[in-house]
Amino acid sequence: MSTIEKAMGELNHSPTPKETSVTQESHSHTQQAPVEPRIGNIKPKREPFKDSSRIIPINNSLLESLGMINNGNNESERQIKDEFRLIKHKLLKKAFSAEEEHKPNANNRNLIMVSSANSNEGKTFVSINLALSIASERDKTILLIDADVLSPSIGETLGFGNEMPGLTDYLLGNVGDLSDIIYPTTVPDFRVMPAGSSNNMSYELLSSGKMAALMEEISNRYSDRIILLDCPPLLGVVETVTLSNLVGQAVVVVEQNKTKLDDVKQAVSLLNSEIDTGFVINKAVHKAGHGYGYGYGYGYGSKDSKK
Repeated sequence: MSTIEKAMGELNHSPTPKETSVTQESHSHTQQAPVEPRIGNIKPKREPFKDSSRIIPINNSLLESLGMINNGNNESERQIKDEFRLIKHKLLKKAFSAEEEHKPNANNRNLIMVSSANSNEGKTFVSINLALSIASERDKTILLIDADVLSPSIGETLGFGNEMPGLTDYLLGNVGDLSDIIYPTTVPDFRVMPAGSSNNMSYELLSSGKMAALMEEISNRYSDRIILLDCPPLLGVVETVTLSNLVGQAVVVVEQNKTKLDDVKQAVSLLNSEIDTGFVINKAVHKAGHGYGYGYGYGYGSKDSKK
């Protein structure tokens, strides 16, 4: 049985603890999900922004209506926070742990791509929730990049639209300074880089030398923060595969009862074999759970081989 099959099997069949609906094993976790912007113990912003017109408002009521992390405290909201907290801690450990420094792509461990085999499997939902969860850490800042440049969803999901200058505008040379496309939000330590203007070369821009230089600059300039990329699907978009050569970690979102195992295997086989690859199972319903449950299987270089 492949590593992928083992991880997905464990995620689908793991029991769910009563309080959090989360089960943790050596390389897999099951989780449930809405995510919250720094709520409760609010930490001070380390980078104050004087231009308030550039601050993106993130509406808690909108997050709640979407089933995402928010500042509520009912059972389902606590569960989603717990679910994504487990995922987050795995990613943060890989990104900043000293024991990871000797591994391949060590310099880009804070660059994390989120993708799926096919479209409409929940990758944007997972990306936003992960970003909100990471933003709740007291010593971490998150930059969420909408890299799905032909089908951007982050702006529409969070309510600020797709009209703001962003990634493609920078790659085309229409924006001179990187800071002009990184926007603060009303959630402390949560920054967003929108997709930018769409054109018929948008995907090609992702595999350009300027994109590679941008990722290197961001990783080095913001070495103390996580850069999370909501990427296009892996199957049928060569540029997404190219992006995997620029990051240190990948999260592959799998929709329960929809995504075919063969598609997952094919998608993961396309990724750079030297990066850490994990799985989030979206819309998995647990026997003892409520609403949605999420499973996360994680293993270094978890390719379809050897186990």
